[in-house]
Parts: sequence; structure tokens; C-alpha cells
Amino acid sequence: MDYMLERERVAVGDVVFDGNQEQPVDMDINLPDYCPDIQRILKCQIYPRITSRSISGDRLMLDGSYTVKIFYLDPDGTAVRNFESGDSYSAEIALKQPADNAQILASPRVEYINCRATSPRRLDVHGSFSLGAKVVCAGQNEVVSNIEGDDVEQQKETVTVNQLAGFAQQQFSVDEVLELGPGKPPADNIVRSDAFAVVQSFKITAGKLMLKGEVNVKFLYTTTGENNTMETMEYSIPFSQMLDCDGVADDSLCDVRLNVVGVDTQIKNDYSGDKTYFDTQVKIYATAQAYQKADVTLVDDAYSKKYDLNIGAKQKTLDNLVEIAGDTSVHKSELSVDDNTVGKVIDVWSEMANVSADVQDGKVMFTGKYNLCVLAQNESNVPFYFERLIDFEYSIPCSSTGNLRCEADVTAGGISYRFTGGGIETKTELRLSVEIFQRLAIKAVSDVTADETKPIPRDATASLCLYFADAGESLWNIAREYRTSVEAVRSENGLSGDSVENRGMLLIPM
Repeated sequence: MDYMLERERVAVGDVVFDGNQEQPVDMDINLPDYCPDIQRILKCQIYPRITSRSISGDRLMLDGSYTVKIFYLDPDGTAVRNFESGDSYSAEIALKQPADNAQILASPRVEYINCRATSPRRLDVHGSFSLGAKVVCAGQNEVVSNIEGDDVEQQKETVTVNQLAGFAQQQFSVDEVLELGPGKPPADNIVRSDAFAVVQSFKITAGKLMLKGEVNVKFLYTTTGENNTMETMEYSIPFSQMLDCDGVADDSLCDVRLNVVGVDTQIKNDYSGDKTYFDTQVKIYATAQAYQKADVTLVDDAYSKKYDLNIGAKQKTLDNLVEIAGDTSVHKSELSVDDNTVGKVIDVWSEMANVSADVQDGKVMFTGKYNLCVLAQNESNVPFYFERLIDFEYSIPCSSTGNLRCEADVTAGGISYRFTGGGIETKTELRLSVEIFQRLAIKAVSDVTADETKPIPRDATASLCLYFADAGESLWNIAREYRTSVEAVRSENGLSGDSVENRGMLLIPM
């Protein structure tokens, strides 16, 4: 005999891909005529970016470009020169299933770079970068919430979960004409630019997220004139942006993240002809996930008072988002150089940062690394370059408990420095965020059938049975053993809870 089963859906994020694909970089570069010869290479790096993300059937398509930038000393060994070259790429990644209307989380990471000068005007570059991608579909898990049948007793559990209600992904740009500050010499060429974006607040309105934030942009540029020195300039640009996010509601728990995918800049003249303006476009990729709290009732055990039951059950693990947290930390570090004394700092920046997190003793403990890059001059005004990989730790309070899993992220923001003897002390702004998931292990009934060939034998001469119970014993287990109901046991013995309060005799209705 089959029973009518009522089912309830639990909206989840179904991960159909989570991995990396490596992209090789092999270049044979001849310097153009306008570039001076190479005396010594100071720094070579790959800067990859993803410009488009799409899915066709069971294939993830990532298109983008990369730039190889080289800092080197000119033949006199007194001036820093730079040259850059790039190319485009297209990557195709196989998914385990078709993924229509999926959220694509993707970012590049440099794996390694080798650069050598085979002659004063020729460079041999070999390296690679990886494309990390995670593809999430809005999936559904079904659980049995009720079994229709007068003879069936069922044990139910109600769990509160934050279900995935909707997500958004959108690329937009922040455009601004930026003017050099007072006292800054005009610009001849932009050597390096970087940026990071920060969400300051957001508001939910009619299925949309209105973001307010700030983009922080920094330029390293060469000045006009014979000296051809290098200067830095930093800007903060406020912005607002609307994201379409179907399914988001006023009480949704939202996780919004911004990733700068490119900075395009052209130097412009002012009214007097001096090059004092940066016409800048910062391209930003925004992702948002909206979660809605819901109570889900499921049947985790059942029995029949008349027949033996064949019960199919599955152990399910639900990752329930319980908390989104973040903070900003200023991390200090002392950088020294073995064979040089820092006389002047040309620029300091960070090219890489990673972090992991776990919950310990009521705190989220962040552990990670970031790479500091320093372009400087020694006391003889000879330029040199060095970098250091810095370890950091940080903690923030955590109110969640249980079996927890963390997904953490870090962005290295503004960097300041001061001289300390022959080296420098840096202060790096680390913007940390974390999603905290509670791992719920639940036993859920999936199907129920009765074996009518095996009726439960009953003694028609007795209406009650005596049972000696221990304190704390489960009423469900007792009622199941005697094929009666928990409510009947409670009523007959004047009990109110789910377990026996005191050791003693119980009357079991038959």
C-alpha cells in the first residue's frame, strides 16, 4: 500500500562547477624604437582580466585579455622605463550538466612568470595564469513534509534555513575625468594603474538593489620634461548603481561583491595645453546573492500502527547561510633590503592577496597572505625593486554556533609607508569579508510503502501495558516499540515533553 506524500521544496544553490583552468603565456618581445635599451629588468608581471562570462549548454565561456608589463633600467642605470604588451584569450570549460540562468563567479590569478632579456632589445617571457570559476544554479531539494494515513505516526523536524531567493550579476563602469592635484607636475605617460571598489550601502526596492559605493584609483605616471621622473596620484570616486535581482525582498539577507576588471585611462590636456587630466573608465563586475529565511518541516521517521513499513530515507547536508560579516584591518609590516638602503619610495602596491577563515571560540579567525611590491631608489638615486610576501591574522566576533563553514575574501586597499632606518614600515588596509554557513545534517524520509502481508499482531485481551522507563528515555521510541501514538502515551501518563522526566512505570495504551 502506497501513502500520499506531501513534499516541500528547499531552494538551494546547486554548484555545477568549482575549479580552475590554466592559461599559458608565451611571448617573444622586441622593443619598439622609441624604447631605450635594457640594462637590467626590475619587474615583470602578468595582469589578466576577464571581460565576458557566458554559458552555452554545458560549456562555460570566459573571454578576456592579459597585459605583460616590464619595468627595467635604461642603459645609464638611472631611470626606470616600462614597456607593455598583451593579447586576448578565450577559454572553454566543460560543466557536469547544462546550466541555464546560472550565476558565474570567476576571477584570474597569476601562477608564475619568467622573464629574461636575450639581448638589450629582446625579451623572452613565459608564464601562466589560472581562471578560477564557480557556476551556481538555482536548484531545488524536495523533502517529505507529511504522510497521509490514519495508521501512520510520524516524527517531524522543523529547520529554519536561508533559502537562495535570487541572484544578480552585472558589469558596469564608473567614468570620471580626474585632475592632477596642486603641485603635481603634468603627466607624460601612465606607467601603472590599479583600483578597488567598495560597497558602502545598498537599498532593496521592487526586486532591485540600489548600490552606493566608492572606487579608489591610483596612478603611477611619468612626468613631462627632460627629468622624466615618476609620480603617484590617488583618487576616490563615489558611484551609485542599480542591480536587477529577481526574488530579492525587503527582509532578504544579501551578499554583494564588487570586482574591478579593468582601468582604462587617457591623458588629456587642460586649457593651457598641459597634460593634467586623466579621462578614466573603471570597469566593475558586481555579483549579488539574496537569501530568504524560511521554516522547512520534514518527516525524519515514521511507523504504522497496522503494518510494517518500508521507509526510504536519505541523509542530506544543507549549507545554511547564517551570517555575513566583514571588517577593515590596517596591517603593519616592516620591509628591509639586504643590499640597499631605501632613499626614496617611487611606489608601493599589492598584487595578490588570499585568505581563509574558520570559527574558533566565538570568533572568525582570518589567516592569509598579501604581496607588497616596492619600486624605490637607493641613497645614490639608483632605482631598484623588491617585494615581500606578508602573513597576516585577524579576528572578528561571531554569534553563530554549530558545525560552521566559512568562505572568506580579502582585498588589499590603500597602502601608506614611512621610513625606518634603511627600510620602510608599511600600513596596508585589508578589507575582509566572510560568509558563514551552518552545515545541517538531516535525515529526511523520501518514500513510504506499507507491507500489507505483514500486519502488526495485537493482543485483543489487553488495553494497557506496563513499561518501566528510565529518565530521559524517548517517548517516540517507546510508542514505536508498542505501535501506539506518542500523544496516547503522554495523555495516559500526564506527560508534556518528548522524553520521560523521572524513572518509573508508564502505562502504554494498546
